[in-house]
Amino acid sequence: MFLDWFFLGDNVLWSKLRRCVDIPFLISGVVLTFYIGASAFGLVKNSAEHYSNFILGTCIMTGFLAIRSLADEKISNTVKPFFAGRFAFAVAALVLSAIGMGYVRYNAIALEQVQPFFTETQMIFGWIMTVSILMLTLIHWGLLLTSIITISIIYFFLGYLIENPLFMTPEYDPEFVMNYIGLGTNQGFYYLAQVAADSVYFLIIYAAILLGVGMLDMVLDVGKIAGRRVSGGAAGPAIIGSGIVASIMGQAVSNVVLTGRLTVPMMRKYGYKGSMAGAIEATASTAGQIMPPIMGLAAFIIASFLNKAYIDVALSALIPGLLYLVGVCIAVAVYARRYELPKLVEKVDTERIKRLLPTFIISFGVVLWFLLGYRSPAIAGLWGIGLALLFAMFQGKFRPTRQQLYDAVQEGFYLVAILSLLLIAVGPLGQVMLTTNLSGRLGSALIQYLPDTQLILLIGAMIVSLILGMGLPTPVAYIIVALALVPFMQQIGIPALQAHFFVFYFAVFSTLTPPVAVSVLAAAKLGEATFLSTAKDSMKIALTTFIIPFAFVFS
Repeated sequence: MFLDWFFLGDNVLWSKLRRCVDIPFLISGVVLTFYIGASAFGLVKNSAEHYSNFILGTCIMTGFLAIRSLADEKISNTVKPFFAGRFAFAVAALVLSAIGMGYVRYNAIALEQVQPFFTETQMIFGWIMTVSILMLTLIHWGLLLTSIITISIIYFFLGYLIENPLFMTPEYDPEFVMNYIGLGTNQGFYYLAQVAADSVYFLIIYAAILLGVGMLDMVLDVGKIAGRRVSGGAAGPAIIGSGIVASIMGQAVSNVVLTGRLTVPMMRKYGYKGSMAGAIEATASTAGQIMPPIMGLAAFIIASFLNKAYIDVALSALIPGLLYLVGVCIAVAVYARRYELPKLVEKVDTERIKRLLPTFIISFGVVLWFLLGYRSPAIAGLWGIGLALLFAMFQGKFRPTRQQLYDAVQEGFYLVAILSLLLIAVGPLGQVMLTTNLSGRLGSALIQYLPDTQLILLIGAMIVSLILGMGLPTPVAYIIVALALVPFMQQIGIPALQAHFFVFYFAVFSTLTPPVAVSVLAAAKLGEATFLSTAKDSMKIALTTFIIPFAFVFS
């Protein structure tokens, strides 16, 4: 009977399973959120235990999410192949990560004291932790990223067997390698965990809360007002709405799906080709990754690499980000004039704008005020969440319901869990590049083989950034190209901040450039157009902005 239910499916039972998974997921999210809140106010002292707690909580949450997504497949009757195997894999990932990280958390102080002289038992649990995190990464972020991280770990262990001097490493002891992968509680998987825990956690939840109280509809209405005044104004909600939402969410692909389902049909209704409508949405959503405050997590990673305050990095990105949006607007205006597209004629809910604008302006203004005052991003995010929820109670008929707030909290926990997993998982990749000095050797090789002209070297770095960024989440693409190319760029005289921004911008642009272009792929489906035609139009819009990183370097 159990096998019949499992394979053939019973929506009632799978719905019960989903609810049973939702409860521990939400409890884990609430506990982790209160814990990170306590750490923001300095109530958590030991860093080894602190980040172990955070990684353990993230693993448990993403493990429950993996099981929940499989239950959703059964409930919606959209079951993909190998369901039973994937279900067993998800359960194993949850159990193994809880065991592995639970052991590391329980022994965090002892591991910190004995590293790198680990016992055989400690090494076994280190491997359990490593494999389970890779399993969760495979479930949530796919085969490509997991393969890259796995190859980097194998390279750390066996790189001494490579005969090519560019890639050969010394022969490290297994305990030494495991220390730098995960058992050392400030390296490897911990490498970027501090960025997730101490900087972006509450800002991500704040973004989800803003969407939950109605910000998306409000900014789209603002975009409609702008679209009424110009030819081809149907692109206004996409450029303004997607730009604002993406600057807070910081994720191009998810933003394309979120706003594009509303903006792309509107553009097609007013004469835009499906490919161009999708291209405008993709390029506008990409703007959010180079516009403060969130910048696809990259601003926090850049700040971590450079040991700078986050706000200094974000302010440096403001003018290039605005120039990018101006470039997109000009390209769209030229297209609209060429095809004589009409102004936008859509109903605007001014009452919604009046009611919701204070919630957004005041909460966002306070967040910026805290950040400009060099306060912790976590404190800024907490204030933003509190003020957004407070002012949402005074939105009249647009006041969010309990269900909407519940869904917003759920979405916040979901986003913060999978993005934290991403930063945790790529830690060993960055650690390997630094510890083995692979990034330094790659930089020296590039200088040796490329012409001794800064512009030519930068063009080479641009091409490498676009290639390395293909098909990867933007933070991962940036980390790879930064570790591979920034040392080389600094050797040719480019300051560190400009070098990091240069490779970051082109890692972002890789979401628009074929052959992968994940943002374009999502937008093409919404526009009911082919991938190649949408990618071609995206390149036409974004091509003029490719000069911005070069201007940033030479300014």
